[in-house]
Amino acid sequence: MLRNIALMRRHPPAFLAQCANRYGPVVRFPMPRSEVWLLSDPDDVRRVLQGNHRAYGKRTIQYDTLALVTGTGLLASDADLWRRMRRIMSAGFHHDLVASMAEAVHEACTAWVGKVLGSEPEAELDLDAAMLELTLDIVAATLLGGPLSGRADELVEAVMAALHVVVAKAQQPLPVPESWPTPGHRRLRHSMSVLDAAVDDVLATRRSAEPGTDTLWLLITALDEELASEQEVRDEVVTLIVAGHETVAATLTWSWVLLAAHPEAERRVDAEVAALPDPLAHGWDANVIERLPYTRAAVAECLRLYPPAWVITRRSLEADVVGGFDLPAGATVILSPYAVQHDDMWWPKPEQFDPERFMGDRSPAETGSGPLTYFPFGAGPRLCIGRDLALMEAPMVIATLARALRVRPLRPSTIREDFGVTLRPKGGLPAVVTRRRVS
Repeated sequence: MLRNIALMRRHPPAFLAQCANRYGPVVRFPMPRSEVWLLSDPDDVRRVLQGNHRAYGKRTIQYDTLALVTGTGLLASDADLWRRMRRIMSAGFHHDLVASMAEAVHEACTAWVGKVLGSEPEAELDLDAAMLELTLDIVAATLLGGPLSGRADELVEAVMAALHVVVAKAQQPLPVPESWPTPGHRRLRHSMSVLDAAVDDVLATRRSAEPGTDTLWLLITALDEELASEQEVRDEVVTLIVAGHETVAATLTWSWVLLAAHPEAERRVDAEVAALPDPLAHGWDANVIERLPYTRAAVAECLRLYPPAWVITRRSLEADVVGGFDLPAGATVILSPYAVQHDDMWWPKPEQFDPERFMGDRSPAETGSGPLTYFPFGAGPRLCIGRDLALMEAPMVIATLARALRVRPLRPSTIREDFGVTLRPKGGLPAVVTRRRVS
C-alpha cells in the first residue's frame, strides 16, 4: 500500500483492480483501526448490495463525510430513517410521472441553448460546468416544481466547493475536528450557508404555488402532516440538488467526450435524432425515448466506462461469509463499479467504447440473480431512486442538444479523470459548441 500511494491518489480504481488481480476477488487491507475489505467478484457484490443487504449499512467514511453536505438525506441515511423517507419520496419517481417529465427536460435544454449561443454561431465554454448548470435547471423543473429564481450559478458553485472540501477531508490520514478554523472548514460553512438559504427560498416559493406531484411537494406535504421534520425535508432537498444534477451532469460530459472521439457513434446518434418529429410542431414526450435506442445504448456504455458513483462502500452490521471468507462485523466493504465494469473477465475489450453491448434487450447484468457486472446505480433496495429519471434525462438532453449544436472538446488528449465524490474531468473540460440546426 505504501508503494502505491501515488496510484491510490491518481487512479484509485486502478489500484483496486491491481489488488484484485494480485490477491484475488476478496482482499483484506491491513488497516490499524478497522478491517477494510475489497470485493470484486460480481457474485459477492450482489450479496452485499442485494442478497444480504440488511447485514450492511452506510456508516462509512465515504457517506459520513458526504453527510456534512447532504445531511441525512436518502444518499447518506440508513435503517428506519431511510425507509421512511424513501416511502415518502418514491411516488415522485414513479415510472409514469418520470415519463411526464420529458417535455420539461426538452424545454430546459432549448432554453439553455438559447442562453449559451444567443445569436452567435459558436461559443467556448467549460463543458463540465455547463452540464452542471443545465442539469440543475432540469432538477428544478422536474423535481422541485419550478425554476431556481436566478440562483443556479450560485448553487452550482456552492455545491462543487462543498464537495471539494469533503473529498479532501475524506482523504486526510488523520481526522481534523470540525471546530478548527481551517480554510476548508470556512469554505464548507460558506457553501452550506448558500445551500441552506437556497433551500429556504425553494421551499417558500413552492409553498406559494399550486399543489402538484413533484417530489418537493411530496416533502412539503409530509412536513405538514408531521411525517417528516424540517431538518429531514431540508436534507432531502439538498440531496435532490446535489445528487440529482451532479451525477447526470458527469454522465453527459463524458458522453459528449466519447461521441466526439468516435465519429461513427456520433453519426448514428445524429441519424436517430434527425428522424425524430419536429419538437416545435409536435412536442416531445417519453415516447421519443423509445425512438432513440442507439442514443440510450451510448449512455449506458458511458455509464459502464465512467460510472459517476465509481466506488460504493458499506459497513458490515454482523458477521457474514463472502467469497468463502469470514467477514467480521464492523468491517468496511469497498465495491467499485468502475473496476468491475472495466474488468476483461466480464467485458470483452473493456476499454473500448461500444454501445452495441447495450442494444436489444436490456442488459442481463442489471436484473435477475446472476453476477452483478454492471451497477452504475447500485443494486438491491438501495438502487438509486433517480435511476429511471436519469436514463430518460440523459438521452433526451443529448437528442435535444444534438439537433441544435455540435460539441467538441478543445484539448481531448489532455482530459484526465478526477475521482472525487463523482467521476469528473479533472480541472473542467474546455469545449466549443457550434450551432448546427434549429431546434
